Amino acid sequence: GKQNWKPGNMLNPVPAVMVSVIDESEQQYNNSGMGGTVCTNPPMLSISVRPERFSYNMIKETGEFV
Repeated sequence: GKQNWKPGNMLNPVPAVMVSVIDESEQQYNNSGMGGTVCTNPPMLSISVRPERFSYNMIKETGEFV
């Protein structure tokens, strides 16, 4: 059936974000077209990175991005 959602930051357009990741050997930048707020207190955000991107494995291994 039909669902009614309250307006929020889940609506398009979403802002493009620049993601920086680093591992033991190098630093990578990734332009991510998908980013969003998960929670404001504590501050958390989400990004979408395709597995084909080099930065995907770096984020997966380190668990960190900026």
